[in-house]
Amino acid sequence: MAADGPVAARRLRTGIAIEGSDLPVRELIARAQLAEQVGLDAAWLIQLPNMRDSFSVLAAMAAVTERIQLGAGIMPLYTRPPVVMAQTAATIDEVSDGRFTLGVGLGHRLTAEWSLGVPLGPSLPAMREYLSVVTSLLHTGEVHVDGKWYKGHSRYASPRRDGLATCLGALGPKMSELAGEVADGLLLWMCTVDYVRDVAIPHLRKGLERSGRDLDGFPVVVFAPGAVSVDRAADVESLRHYLSTYARVPNYRAMYEASGFGPALAGGEIGDDLLSAVGVIGSDDDVTDRVAQYAAAGATEVVITPMASAHQDRDLWRRTGEAAVRASGGK
Repeated sequence: MAADGPVAARRLRTGIAIEGSDLPVRELIARAQLAEQVGLDAAWLIQLPNMRDSFSVLAAMAAVTERIQLGAGIMPLYTRPPVVMAQTAATIDEVSDGRFTLGVGLGHRLTAEWSLGVPLGPSLPAMREYLSVVTSLLHTGEVHVDGKWYKGHSRYASPRRDGLATCLGALGPKMSELAGEVADGLLLWMCTVDYVRDVAIPHLRKGLERSGRDLDGFPVVVFAPGAVSVDRAADVESLRHYLSTYARVPNYRAMYEASGFGPALAGGEIGDDLLSAVGVIGSDDDVTDRVAQYAAAGATEVVITPMASAHQDRDLWRRTGEAAVRASGGK
């Protein structure tokens, strides 16, 4: 049975990110079923070069679920040529009976060029061209684009759903504007509530105005680290280590500096203030409250990424998902 995608959303939607190269693939598939059982609206898979191919796992998840929306987020553009990205998305959408959302992003230059040997063009022009190929093929079934960085000439012959959404992952304000111009939704990853409200949403609105659209009904999906924890001290330190790897990446660092954490980062430490602003480790109510804060800042969907013990322990993972659902008025 097909579910309404985030493009049609009006109430707060809640989702959960399923990731982990350390977990058996059958456990990942089982967690998609569990996410559906607890009432979450969406399950998203993360894609990194050292993990399984997310699209393959999503196809398996589609076969064993009925209601829950499935999302690929965030797929770096360098992992597939744009025509192939659209082809893969359309296939997963067909397998899931219209329950798929594609999330694409620029990714990281070091990963693209060192790990995969794929050169990246300048961020905004390259992403604009890439999206023009993907969205043209998904929206119309045909594409003829000759860009400087990306080209695409194809006609999709298999069954295709017109409403398949392509959401753009953004860290900087200009990428949020681009999402408003050319994408079907905005994906935000590990940002603070203040950043959503004060930076991302205003710049998204600028892009939407240029495309003749507004925020009404436009998906703003926020991925937020969180965990219902029974050992908060240990889980906080796990999140600190996790966040420290991101804070060294220039685009993430700029985002946290824009959120007022520049002086703290200059000292080389991931302080408790930054940790509590980016993630939530605590009680069930703490997770529910944080989801509600993101919603008040402008998110239409909040995707909790279970961290530390909530990632490993299926019961804590379930409770983390249930806490998110309660923020939307669910069970």
